[in-house]
Amino acid sequence: MKSKIWIYAVSVFVLWTLSPLFLESSEAALCTFRNPDKDVYVLFPEATGYRTVIKVVDEKIQKKVEEYLGQELDFDEVGEHTFYLVLKGKEVIGIIRPHAERGKYGIVEIIWAFTTDGGIIDFKIQRSREKGTNNVKNEEFRRQFRAKTIETAFTEKKSKKLNAELFKPAEKAERLSSLIAYSAKKNLFLYSYFFPEYNKQPEKAAAGEDKKDSKKKSGKKDNKK
Repeated sequence: MKSKIWIYAVSVFVLWTLSPLFLESSEAALCTFRNPDKDVYVLFPEATGYRTVIKVVDEKIQKKVEEYLGQELDFDEVGEHTFYLVLKGKEVIGIIRPHAERGKYGIVEIIWAFTTDGGIIDFKIQRSREKGTNNVKNEEFRRQFRAKTIETAFTEKKSKKLNAELFKPAEKAERLSSLIAYSAKKNLFLYSYFFPEYNKQPEKAAAGEDKKDSKKKSGKKDNKK
């Protein structure tokens, strides 16, 4: 009898200990933008509103992303992904992308802010238990990513490791620095794939070339500040 009670107690303890890991695993692709009504206007001071758009990574897109990254996506990254179109009046002036990557000590939530010409404005660490988290929040590290585009070699070829020739890792945060660089690479690709209509075309392009009807894109009603 005592043996059964002991086994039951151990089982409950193990499940209680591991349950946060299972929850975090399911949250990886479904990163929540926890405070958009504040952070949208911090990242885009000129914004007057925003709306959400849901895009779907299917098997076809998954293959394209994995070919570009040289890495497989996590199982829960296939499916729906949320983006925030930042508005100034009716004009789209940028895109915010909440994204989660798996770190050593759990999920790392990153909020990316992109310009309409495909560049990085900034990023915000929304949640992280990783070593050196405060150091990657520093201006010295973050400014290395600003204005970088899909053409930037964020990581070593076919790797998740930070490209040390272009980026200096934050102090005592080499692993987390690489994770952020890999997230930048992945999300710039998704942005360029899903939103070509918001990337401003070169002036030499013919008038009307490559334009898309933004009304065809799904989304929720505008949220005014």
